Amino acid sequence: MKLQKNALIQLHGRHLPLDETVELNLTRRHLQLVEAKPAHFTGEAFAATGLFIVEGRLTGELTMECARCLKHFPYSYTVGIKETFMDEKAIEFEVNDEMEIHPIEGEEMDVTPYLEGAVLLELPHTLVCSDDCKGLCPECGTNRNDKDCGCVVERIDPRLAVLGELFGKQDK
Repeated sequence: MKLQKNALIQLHGRHLPLDETVELNLTRRHLQLVEAKPAHFTGEAFAATGLFIVEGRLTGELTMECARCLKHFPYSYTVGIKETFMDEKAIEFEVNDEMEIHPIEGEEMDVTPYLEGAVLLELPHTLVCSDDCKGLCPECGTNRNDKDCGCVVERIDPRLAVLGELFGKQDK
């Protein structure tokens, strides 16, 4: 999503409504991400005392791979966006990462990389298809959501094995 700097200046403080479909390039940027469908941005952009501000809401859907059972599932998101830009030539002070002011080179602002970053920051580290997902059997690899494989998986932490023996002796 690209915006022209001069178009915002000519509005003289009024807001430019935005309602656009945005292609996000998120491939290989999250381990579980399979596919990113086009997102929808609604919001506004305006110029104010040398700053160019874009704010709104980005909604979309991703196809993710479950961390437990490896099935693909849809994941919907809504992210609030507020990004501030400033003409690189007009900056009279040192801009650092903490200020969250992005320098503009040329006559247009490309907001897409910042939208992509906002979506990635909003994603949880690990995603599962449902809270009650049983995952794959560690012995045979069967998806335990589809069928019970019958494998007996009983792993006792060696540090707690002594307690198991103690409780076993009390039952007899």
